[in-house]
Amino acid sequence: MTSKNKTKSCLGQNICVDDSYFIDIIFKSIRYIILFIPLIIGMTIGAIYGKKWNEDKYKNLKKPEYNPPNYVFGIVWPILYLLIGGIYSYALYDSKCIPDSISKCAKIIYYKDLKYWIIPTLALIFNFLYIPVFFGENGLFNGFVIIILSLIFAVLTLLQFIIQTNYYKYTKTLAIIALVPYILWLSFASYLSYNIYILNL
Repeated sequence: MTSKNKTKSCLGQNICVDDSYFIDIIFKSIRYIILFIPLIIGMTIGAIYGKKWNEDKYKNLKKPEYNPPNYVFGIVWPILYLLIGGIYSYALYDSKCIPDSISKCAKIIYYKDLKYWIIPTLALIFNFLYIPVFFGENGLFNGFVIIILSLIFAVLTLLQFIIQTNYYKYTKTLAIIALVPYILWLSFASYLSYNIYILNL
């Protein structure tokens, strides 16, 4: 068989290489990177900025009545990040054969096309930006804006995962299970962020 007739393995529609056992393993392993990357990045940002909470400027902030103790955030966020990574690894995965005039499976497409990644990626970016923005200039207001954007894009991500065609049968149900708690927590965080901003004007 000549090289031009070899099956191609592709990330989405455009990034393709000659298929092999090694390439197949690499492409499928990307799912595990997707699973853990929200947790790794989120916890790394938290660790980098963690000491700032002990600075007088932030320790003495007026907080709303229902503001939970700090350890609650340390429990909740790792769980949410794993849920996010889990549903991203399911909902953004794909595996399908694209035929051509020679072969019934000229290309094996892994993962969704780039357009499906835009909203979920923006949702995570806004999430990761919250802590750096909160500790930046005019952080109370800007942090509130960022968390509202996080909430909006989390909802859009859930809607996308429900509407899109999914490789796995139960992806829509899993998306609800994984992202509804996240959306509820962001709603509560938005309430906290808004009230912290108002109380400290």
